[in-house]
Amino acid sequence: MVIVLRNADDVLGWAGLLVDPALHAAVGRLPEPSREIAELQLGWSDGPRGHGAHERSALTLVSADAVGGDPHDAVPAAVMIELVYHWAAIRRDLYDGDLSRRKRPTAWSVFGAQRAALGAEALLALAFDVAGTGSPARGAPGPFRQPTHDRAAPAAGSATVRILGDTVQQLLHGQHTALALGSGPTAGSDLLRDCLSSAEQRAGAVFGCACALGARAGGGSLAQVDQLRLFGVRLGLAVQFTEDLTGIWGDPAETGRPLYADLRRRRRSLPVAAALAAGATEVAEVLTSKGRLTDADLERAAKAIEQSGARAWCRQQADDLLAQALLALDLATPSASAVAELVALARRATRHST
Repeated sequence: MVIVLRNADDVLGWAGLLVDPALHAAVGRLPEPSREIAELQLGWSDGPRGHGAHERSALTLVSADAVGGDPHDAVPAAVMIELVYHWAAIRRDLYDGDLSRRKRPTAWSVFGAQRAALGAEALLALAFDVAGTGSPARGAPGPFRQPTHDRAAPAAGSATVRILGDTVQQLLHGQHTALALGSGPTAGSDLLRDCLSSAEQRAGAVFGCACALGARAGGGSLAQVDQLRLFGVRLGLAVQFTEDLTGIWGDPAETGRPLYADLRRRRRSLPVAAALAAGATEVAEVLTSKGRLTDADLERAAKAIEQSGARAWCRQQADDLLAQALLALDLATPSASAVAELVALARRATRHST
């Protein structure tokens, strides 16, 4: 048998072709104005979504393949994780309040905070509807009727709903932690601990859920589902370290954001927390200073973070977490082609040039 190996971009493009029509069908069931809010959040008014938007879907589909299942059976699971992710993204934008991070308008900046929040809850309810029925394209919401037997529904099952519910709880807890980080003191070791916890509860939970739902849809054993979930959690945390490095030192030509973007926002990201834990008092002085930060202030803070060893530590953490993710993947005993594609996706998501 000849195994055709696809690179990461090929897998992402394939995932988009498979999942986007089902996602459109699911969102199309929402009444206005929730549907309009969802479409803005998903970026559909800007044209086809780029490869980066399909990372979660690709992980779900390939995780199903990894345990010997049919990726087509995991399409509803991929729709679920997209809906939950964008529910969380709308809520995160509401608390964040910063428009500089986004290349397009946020839901709250267009529709107002209250309407955006309602649109987010519609996405969350829709995700659980898909989990319960196993079908993104079920009829539009309406008066309750006794459900008929649906072939797809047993495939979803209570385990899928439980995985989704646990993920939502982790995302909410992570948002609580992030809110405390935004308003609390800049204590070194405690701040780093809380930053790590928030990253795992948010980025780790989403990636872990994507992989676990895919393995579940593919008929994987409990051990395989757990190992693929762990792969996703470790990968998600590695991705967060990479993104936080990019948030300070990313090339503006690639990111579309100014140099030192997260420092301009006084964001307590992982490199900042690690620097404070290492005793970089100059970083704390810059972040807590009053008034507008100058370019010289930002350069001074970035240099202090680097001199503290925090930049190198974050790079090493991202590499170590990726290695841990790949070990968990190996323990899931996936198929040869699927493991190659999951490794390619993981390396693409964590590559950094900073």
